[in-house]
Amino acid sequence: MTQLKRSLSLLVRRESGFTLVELMVTLAIMAILATLAAPSFLQTIASNRVTTATNDLYTSLVQARSDAVRQGRRVTVCVSSNGTSCDAVSAGATWNVGWISFTDTTRTTAPSVDTGETVSYHVQAVDDALSLRGNASTTNYVSFAPDGQAKTINGAFQAGRIRICSRNASLSNNTRAREIVISISGRMVIEKPTGIASTCPAPTAA
Repeated sequence: MTQLKRSLSLLVRRESGFTLVELMVTLAIMAILATLAAPSFLQTIASNRVTTATNDLYTSLVQARSDAVRQGRRVTVCVSSNGTSCDAVSAGATWNVGWISFTDTTRTTAPSVDTGETVSYHVQAVDDALSLRGNASTTNYVSFAPDGQAKTINGAFQAGRIRICSRNASLSNNTRAREIVISISGRMVIEKPTGIASTCPAPTAA
């Protein structure tokens, strides 16, 4: 009887395991599922990076406008690769390299952090696969007057767009970009443009 129980126990243990064929089939199925899931996973990552960069820049601009109204002084957000000064347009500045916000009390012809002006915060460079580019009026800065309106350093109204775009091949031309649209009043909204090529061109319309 005891021997019979041992034999049955051994049989159960053998039956509960996997044969080599079963293991290979299982691994093959898992490989197929992983292959099918990979594009979706990569697409999610790429999309999240676009969303994160968009939210970071949008938050910076909204905060700058709020600070301008609260302080009663002009506040400027500009492209900055070093975190202390504004990059010039002639240097091929794009928002990719990062940006700073500062209270702009002494205006000249271009945005600059002058003596006595303090940088309130700095956002570092974004992922290399992203392109952050403004149109003609928002190429390297956005500035807010004390009344909250978006105005250039020279005082003209500064309506414009900044496009945040991913060159990642996993995203379609209808899903790879977001745009921060800045109105004359200084209010901003985020839009989802369609038909944007993987070259991520800069927006042209204000």
